[in-house]
Amino acid sequence: MTAKLNQKTKQRTIQFKLMLTSQEKEAWSAIASKAGLDISELVRRRMAGCRIRTVPEANWQCYWQLLKIGTNINQIAKAQNTALADGTIPPPIDSIPFERLLRQIDRLRLHLILGADNEPSEDDLIEESDDWENW
Repeated sequence: MTAKLNQKTKQRTIQFKLMLTSQEKEAWSAIASKAGLDISELVRRRMAGCRIRTVPEANWQCYWQLLKIGTNINQIAKAQNTALADGTIPPPIDSIPFERLLRQIDRLRLHLILGADNEPSEDDLIEESDDWENW
């Protein structure tokens, strides 16, 4: 939270000029746009050694669809558990290991965004922050 607070109150007052070709500026603008950054922030992060990740739009669409599927599975499980708790017989459904299925959906969502088959590292899970400035 401190990093977010510092980011809002910090004023950058020194300007640094850099000469680029028009092709370089277009390429940097495209990278920054895909990453949701402006060029200044892109350069600051790259100079600090941060990796800039861009996620294809198709991956984002799949990510959100998997989130909806996971939510629906949770609703089905809750309805089943509520029916059992109320002493009624829940509607029959196929025997599906819900928790295992939800874990697999979460792994797929992470794979779509992070592009990794393994568990994400702490670096992958760090939200946008200026923590790198504390080096």
